[in-house]
Amino acid sequence: MILTRSSPCFGKRPLNNVGVAGWRPCHRRAHSGAPLQFLLSCCLFIASFIFAQTPDYPVTVLKVPNPNDYTLFANSGWDGNWYVGYNTCWIKKLPPVPSGRYVRAYVGARLGRMKLSPAGKKPWEQQSLPGEIFMAISSTAAWTKNQYVRLTGTEDIPSEGDPESAIVTAGESQWFWAEVPLNQVNQAGENFLALWSPTPGFLSISSSPVLAAAWGGRDIDSWVDHAVKGEPSHGPGKALATGVSYFQPALALKLIPAGAAHPVKVRMVSWQNGTADHPFPIVTAAVEGDSIERAWVEFSVDQKKWTKIDRPLWKAPFTFSLNPTSLPKTRLALRVKAANIWEETDTSTPFLVDVSNNPETKH
Repeated sequence: MILTRSSPCFGKRPLNNVGVAGWRPCHRRAHSGAPLQFLLSCCLFIASFIFAQTPDYPVTVLKVPNPNDYTLFANSGWDGNWYVGYNTCWIKKLPPVPSGRYVRAYVGARLGRMKLSPAGKKPWEQQSLPGEIFMAISSTAAWTKNQYVRLTGTEDIPSEGDPESAIVTAGESQWFWAEVPLNQVNQAGENFLALWSPTPGFLSISSSPVLAAAWGGRDIDSWVDHAVKGEPSHGPGKALATGVSYFQPALALKLIPAGAAHPVKVRMVSWQNGTADHPFPIVTAAVEGDSIERAWVEFSVDQKKWTKIDRPLWKAPFTFSLNPTSLPKTRLALRVKAANIWEETDTSTPFLVDVSNNPETKH
C-alpha cells in the first residue's frame, strides 16, 4: 500500500518503530480466505484449459527429464574424452515410452566442439573436418543396417573454440534430430539408442565432435563400446561391456503425438551485399510460429535442387552472414527454411541475387 498525505493512515506526530517519521501502518479488518481461494481456483482452471489445448506437444524420452540440462563436456572446459568417433559407439537404454498415439519418431543427440582444419592461408580461415554422425534405435542392444539413420554432417556442429585464433563458428552445443520409422520404436518394452561415426578419421578427441552429458547417478543404463569400427556391434554382449555412471549421455527419442498442424511461416525481410570490410552478404528473415527451433539458408541455381548454406541458427533474430566461399559466383536464388519442435517446416519465397561481384576479404 502506498501512503499519501491524504491517507487516513497518516499521523500528525512521529511514531516509534516506523520507517518514516509521521507515517503509521493502517490496520484493516482481515478478510476471509474465500476471495483468495476463488482466485486460485480460477488460475488453476485457466491453466488446465491452456494445457488441454496442447495435448500434442512433443514427448521427449530421456533419462534426465530436461533436455537443457545436458551442458557438460560439449560446450567448453573438460571434455571427459566423450568424443563420437569411428572407434566409439555410445549406447543408451531409454526410460519407458509414455503411452499415447504417436505419428512420428525422431532420435537425437546433443553435439558440440567439432574440430577444424585449415581452409586458407590465414589462421582464422578454418572449416570443420568433414564427416558424418549416425544413430540407430532397437529393442535390444544390437542394431542392423536397416536401422541406421544419418543424424547430421559435421559442418552443422558448432566448432570448438581456440585460445589462439578467432573462430567464428564456435558456439554452444545443440540437439540434432533424425526421423526413424515409428514401427522401430518399442512402445511396450525396451529401447536402446546407438550413436557413432562412420568417418575413419574420427579416432580421438583431437579430431571428433563431443557428446554432451548431464549429471547422473550410480545406476548404469549407458555404455560406450570402444571395439567398433564405423558401426555399432551386432550383438549385445560386446556392446554393453563398458558401463557409464555419474554422467548421462545426451541421447534421446522424440515422439510427435497425433494432432493438428502447427503452421510455420517464413518471410524474407532483406538482403545486404557484402562490403570490403564485411565481405559476408547478410540475409534477414522473419519466422513466425509456435516453438520455432532453428532456421537456415538454402541456394539454388535452377530453383529445383536446393543446397543448405553454412550452419543453422537456433534462436532469433534470424539474420545470417553468408560465407562467400559457400556461394557460386553467379546469379542464384536464395530462400530461408525453418523448423519447429514438431519438425514441421516452411520456406520463404525464393528471391534472386547476384553474388558474382561480392568483395573479397580484406582481413
